[in-house]
Amino acid sequence: MRPWTRAIRLVRQHAGLAIFALCCCTATAFSADLTPGEIRSELVGHAIVWWEEGGWHQGELVLAPDGSAEITVDRPQASGDVGRWTIKDGEICTAWGEIRAGIEKCYRIRRDEAGRFVTSGGNVFEIREAGV
Repeated sequence: MRPWTRAIRLVRQHAGLAIFALCCCTATAFSADLTPGEIRSELVGHAIVWWEEGGWHQGELVLAPDGSAEITVDRPQASGDVGRWTIKDGEICTAWGEIRAGIEKCYRIRRDEAGRFVTSGGNVFEIREAGV
């Protein structure tokens, strides 16, 4: 048997496994945005630790059931703010008293393979404890 014939057979034998792995990884990487109901049940009323994907900012966040919100920024400089949250067109929107000069900003949210929540704005949310 010629060496290249054996290589072709190996590729054919393992092609199905490679396609299966590619499909599984693609499905995870492109998971759907959370629905408004999922946002409410998964995030509202829980203590959330958040960080920016780049790692420069991090802190804690609470989205209360009454629409109020509290955020702390632990890094790079400690600060905090209070504001309001709402859901519009399937996105979570926040407006803070001082952060962003009170201008509302909205994000889509997806769950990653580790169970964390990733916003379209580049923040990662992780639930730490229940109860507001």
